[in-house]
Amino acid sequence: MAQNAARLPEFQDPLNGDQAPLDGRSTSSPRRPDDQRCGVGAGAVPFVLPAPAPFAPANDPVAAATTAQVERAVRRLAAVDRAEALAAQGMFRPAADAAAGAEIGVSGRTVALWRKSIRGVAPEGNRIAALLDAARSGRPRKRGREGWDGEGKAVLWDLWKTDYLREEAPPAAAVYRRLAAIAAHRGFTLPTIDAFKRRTRREIPRAVIVRAREGRLAVKDLVPAQERTVAGMKPLDIVNGDGWRADVMVRFPNGKEDRPVLWVFQDVRTRRILAWKIGETENAGLVRASLHDVIMRYGLPRKLLVDNTRAVSAKSLTGGQRNRRRWRSTDQELPGLLQRLDIEYGSTAVDTDAAGRGKGRGRSKPVERAFMDLSNSISSHPLLAGAGTGRSPKDRPETHRMRAAPLAVFEEVVAEAVAEYNARPGRRMEAAAGRSINECWEAEIAETTVRKITAGQAAILLLDAEECKVKGNGVITLRAGRATHHSPNRYWNAALNERAGERVAVHFDPDNLHGSVYVYDREGGFVCEAKCVAKEGFDNREAARKHERARRKELRSAEKNLEAARDVGALEDALYDLPPSETPPEPEPAAVQLVRNKEARIPAPAADPARSAPAKPAAPNGRFTEKMERFCQHYADEPNAFKAAVAAGYPERTARQAGCRLAKHPAVRERLKALQEEAAERVFPKTDTKALKRYLRARAQDDDAPLWLMEQYGT
Repeated sequence: MAQNAARLPEFQDPLNGDQAPLDGRSTSSPRRPDDQRCGVGAGAVPFVLPAPAPFAPANDPVAAATTAQVERAVRRLAAVDRAEALAAQGMFRPAADAAAGAEIGVSGRTVALWRKSIRGVAPEGNRIAALLDAARSGRPRKRGREGWDGEGKAVLWDLWKTDYLREEAPPAAAVYRRLAAIAAHRGFTLPTIDAFKRRTRREIPRAVIVRAREGRLAVKDLVPAQERTVAGMKPLDIVNGDGWRADVMVRFPNGKEDRPVLWVFQDVRTRRILAWKIGETENAGLVRASLHDVIMRYGLPRKLLVDNTRAVSAKSLTGGQRNRRRWRSTDQELPGLLQRLDIEYGSTAVDTDAAGRGKGRGRSKPVERAFMDLSNSISSHPLLAGAGTGRSPKDRPETHRMRAAPLAVFEEVVAEAVAEYNARPGRRMEAAAGRSINECWEAEIAETTVRKITAGQAAILLLDAEECKVKGNGVITLRAGRATHHSPNRYWNAALNERAGERVAVHFDPDNLHGSVYVYDREGGFVCEAKCVAKEGFDNREAARKHERARRKELRSAEKNLEAARDVGALEDALYDLPPSETPPEPEPAAVQLVRNKEARIPAPAADPARSAPAKPAAPNGRFTEKMERFCQHYADEPNAFKAAVAAGYPERTARQAGCRLAKHPAVRERLKALQEEAAERVFPKTDTKALKRYLRARAQDDDAPLWLMEQYGT
């Protein structure tokens, strides 16, 4: 049969991915060279794939088999030959079977069964026929896939997907019971629950199932975790920090009992814990104090890697940083501590779930791994027995929360755990390579250039900072004083009077708010040191005298400086030397247009000392009301009694009667005559006879024209 070998079509190996020809040539595993597989130098045992003869008998199993069956038999024979070759070189039979099976993705037990099936078959015989798949037996396969061709199956499948693929992750049995009720109501044939499960695994990608039932964050975990290396880094290149709430009840000095927060800074290169602080809560002061220890003991780190929490992203620390993902950044905000010390700020990414809630990536920081070691050492320490709370309600010891350990005892246990963590030998970290963390740190820090600041610089730069506005009297008020539930503290210096209304940066010690503060301008320049202006007793005469002396001193200084600043004599001489000013003539208009009273209301003329305006006439009953005056003003503009009465404020339904009555009223008529004479005097002086005649001719038919004008300038 080997002599009649013919070329068969190439096939794609689903396990190895490369194409292997079935043309009678030597065949071996194409995944890697033979001299690299299982540590054996010899190659795979060659074999020849026999092709069926042109006139093969009808009972030849190879001729009756399909191409896929022959391909599977060829791979099985290659695995058996590979196992035989490894065993011949001295490898134990089970190990040889396992190694040969691993190359094609099967177990060693399967390779042993294949070898057993061809045992007794002569090498010159057809061993491929013995490795062919057995003929299918049993009941015939159902028509269609899993029997999904019946009526209503598509509807049930859609309902299954909608109910099963929910964020609440309902059990398959509960979903199936609901489908059973729907199928019974509609008269559908319900497949088995296993049929639903198999179709779900077959047709729906696993990523879709994980997203629907486990959430958005679980889908990202399907991608293998990123492995990062610290090669090329040096100590203090990157320092990562995080807070951990201990699983121990502690009694603080103020009497409060709670689980303390431990803030830790760790070097990324060597994994050494550099500094730690304990507090009641995670806040910016706790982070600042821990960073102060790192800077004073070891130096300035190049970059700080932390979570995007409120404590670390406070503006007092991260002000001026471009990559801050919290708080609103403005051009007017003060530079934070990291900006002033030239420390790069980096925050880990935040993933959001389906509800929009954020969750930090703990695996981004190596300090999270250190918390596991510290938790095992601290929570189970004998000195803290009875104070443990457990990591979860299921992990609580029977003696949990029986007492609260003193803070001093807890600090002692933490210091011991941190020292043991850094000194533990046999570390398998990349930089340690079997040494302890302390040995790795000492060896590498000796070859590293470290940036440091002096104690005087640290005393100011590492203080807390707050932006304040200087008041008109030079006083600045710190909002930090409100943290102690008292009124804000005030600070003053005479130099601050020159910066009234400006915004300055005030650096202060949160633990000593009654001491002095250091004031800087927005560019970072030092302004002054301001002292606290504390409250005094209401009847404290000594404090009052001291305050008055300060006020007189400030007054004397201002007067002395004022006398030196101004020269009154020089100003008077300069003013007397000025030439007298000349008033330029007023330009004449090109023409003058007269305005009639009905077109615009002419304002009353200014009071003339020589001729005073006539007083308002008194009404018969001794009163000339404001409504009458408004009536006269409007009637002088337009002689219509009804309109004037409405404009004066009379109701429209009675305005006609009121207008007639007022027009006949003696006091109103006298007032109207006075208004018309004033308008004529203002518009037509007595010297302009032509204009006055034109005016009189225009109003010749008006009975209310001024009589004295008619007599003097009559036409």
